[in-house]
Amino acid sequence: MPKKIITHATTDLPLVAVEVGSNNIRAMAAEKVGEDMLHIIGYEEYVNEPCVDRGVVVRSDDAGFAIDHSLHLLANRIGVETILSAYTLIGGKGMQIIEVRAKRDQIRKKPISEALKQELRKECYDKIEQGNAEAAVFDLVLSYYVLDGVEVDHEVDEKCTAALVEAHYTAFVGYKKGLDKLNESFLHAKISLEKLFVRPDALFSALSAGNNDILTNGCAILDMGAQTTTLTIYKGNQYLLNKVVAQGGWHISRFIEQQGISFEYAEYIKCHFGQASPAYIERDQQMAIPSNRAGEGNTHIKLTELAAYIELKLNEILQPLLAALQPFEERISCLYLTGGASMLNGFPQWLQSQVSIPVKYGSHAYLLDRNTDDEFCKPRYASLVGALITGADWRDKHPQQVVPDNKSFKSRVEVAKQSFIDFFSGADSKIDY
Repeated sequence: MPKKIITHATTDLPLVAVEVGSNNIRAMAAEKVGEDMLHIIGYEEYVNEPCVDRGVVVRSDDAGFAIDHSLHLLANRIGVETILSAYTLIGGKGMQIIEVRAKRDQIRKKPISEALKQELRKECYDKIEQGNAEAAVFDLVLSYYVLDGVEVDHEVDEKCTAALVEAHYTAFVGYKKGLDKLNESFLHAKISLEKLFVRPDALFSALSAGNNDILTNGCAILDMGAQTTTLTIYKGNQYLLNKVVAQGGWHISRFIEQQGISFEYAEYIKCHFGQASPAYIERDQQMAIPSNRAGEGNTHIKLTELAAYIELKLNEILQPLLAALQPFEERISCLYLTGGASMLNGFPQWLQSQVSIPVKYGSHAYLLDRNTDDEFCKPRYASLVGALITGADWRDKHPQQVVPDNKSFKSRVEVAKQSFIDFFSGADSKIDY
């Protein structure tokens, strides 16, 4: 079957999401099936040299190469010649939520025009970004409108009229440098960034669609990744809290590594034999693992010792988040777990012993059709699925959005060739991607 190349409107393109992780790039492609369901048609994971520090891109050229490589692999898997655009996620250290509002007095009752809504959004962006040169608004999520003093918790259109219009938003704010580096990564990869989503918002989309309990009673989402762990609390169409700790599953493995074994062995025994607490070990056994210290033979670790190391690190990572959660526990219905590191054996039971509200894994399986591999129902894929379902909704609302072709991007070979010529001709050797 010949490969096809698609360059027109976004409605003709597969949905593609890219997640730039601490030591890997993950890319997923899907097709929308029915109203609110996806069929996953491809997935690739490319392990690269670390170019991300605690959720933030620090080397955009390396990240760009990894994105480019991952999407080439994904294109081959799904049978297209090239992938021109993708959604991506942003989060990580330093991100916080800020409540922000803008107000307009229209003098008399008038329709709430799209132009007015865009003005209110822009004013909220400007309030934050102009007040701090290092800050960037990653996303602005509508909380509610107040029309002539009456709160309206749904999107308004030109059928609604008011004289005094007030828009309240939740702004996800982080470092401008991190946003710039992420954008540069996609420029290096010659991929059009179709839309950027904030990771907590994508996760909420993946876990909440069709779940009236979450929408009505509120919830907390604990997202435990490799290098960051994030707690997000949501209720009444509003984000109440977003707190990030710059540690995750990778740091647990590093702590085990300090007992005298390689990181690879530490990661392996954590995932296959580790428990969140020694209390969950039914039968203690001792493992002999090759030491990473010259001339020391094997390192011996009991299962209870391994669990004790894990529990010690879990306490260190999670106590700041659990302290932040505690004041909200009476106001929400559940704590949902997601992220690859949350799959640690015994983790839900251990966490349940720390909080008063029910703890369970969040599930996005209901968003995937029956022909999608069960593998993609696991929590480690929730953020990518959330980006895809949110992207599908965004694309439905912007059907005429056209993704530019990639002819305007210079290839790496062209860039290298031009800089070589400029060097010997004495020309300014500035490289412009």
